[in-house]
Amino acid sequence: MTTLVLILLLPVLALGFTGLTLLFADTVRAQGGRPLAAWAREGLGYLLGAIALVGIIADLVGGSLWRAGSLQSFLATYGMNLALLGLAFVLVGPGRPAEG
Repeated sequence: MTTLVLILLLPVLALGFTGLTLLFADTVRAQGGRPLAAWAREGLGYLLGAIALVGIIADLVGGSLWRAGSLQSFLATYGMNLALLGLAFVLVGPGRPAEG
């Protein structure tokens, strides 16, 4: 199970780094005049994303993946980092226009 989890976790890391980098580049190229709240929201998203990716890498280097014998222990180890990464993408991603 550990090898399967590692194979599934590596694309998450790659997409996390790539996605946050592309969103950051998009933010840098964006035109000025955005409200301060948008800058703060995106800054928080980048910070949470960096914390999540560093946490996943630290767990991989620390060897906690090899001690995960079941899905429950895997989620206990990586669940919070994956939730933070998801929250980062929600905060940094482009907003949807209001309907109505």
